[in-house]
Amino acid sequence: MAKKIKDDLEDVSLLKFALVSQLKRTYESSDVDVLLFAGADGRIYASYIPDSIGHKIFELTNLISSNLLHVSQELAMGLQQSVIEYDFGTVIFSSVGKGALLISLFTGKADLSENMGKIEVTREVILHVFEQRPMTPEQLSEYSDDVAAELRSLSKIVFNEMYTQSSEYKKNMELLADIKEKITSVMGRGEADQVLAMAFNEIASSPKWMTEDLWPLLVEMIIREQIRPLHGDYVADICEAEWIPDIKHKLESFV
Repeated sequence: MAKKIKDDLEDVSLLKFALVSQLKRTYESSDVDVLLFAGADGRIYASYIPDSIGHKIFELTNLISSNLLHVSQELAMGLQQSVIEYDFGTVIFSSVGKGALLISLFTGKADLSENMGKIEVTREVILHVFEQRPMTPEQLSEYSDDVAAELRSLSKIVFNEMYTQSSEYKKNMELLADIKEKITSVMGRGEADQVLAMAFNEIASSPKWMTEDLWPLLVEMIIREQIRPLHGDYVADICEAEWIPDIKHKLESFV
């Protein structure tokens, strides 16, 4: 039961991250000032609000609150989108499935024709994510090219976020720091960065994607190609005798 609760919480957290990430992408690629994904009851599921927003946004959010019930009733009757323009901005309500809506706020004059397409793509992406549909090729083929491309980009962002929270990623970051410290003790900090960059390039990998068999190979290569030619056999032999077993021990000790 405890594990199920933990898994459910992780799923909810990941879902929230995916929704917010998509809202942020829309903000960065359009003229929208604030984006909200909300339920018809006014509950906010996800939002993207920049750090610095003008005073007009507060007037718009107050108007949203007063209009939300009316708009929600219209959405329930089949309304897909509602555009309300005020002297100080524009609010676009877009239906997202049953009982939810995407709210896009513009605090100034904007060319809505250029933004409507991006909002529609976001609406479809949010619906896909919120309903937790699969990201299979068959599923993506049902969408337009723009929506499918946006879903693929979002999927990559979410995957990277999941990976950076994984034990595998954390293990690799700890090993990288340890190996860098070892190299620094012999060659200096500036040289350590350069040596590591060359070594990762040579084995065609990067720190976060390293596997257990690659780490010892990386260290052996650095000793053979960098430390031994520059610092001699004596120093290289000591590094080899101490570093390789230590790295292998650390790899085995990670759970």
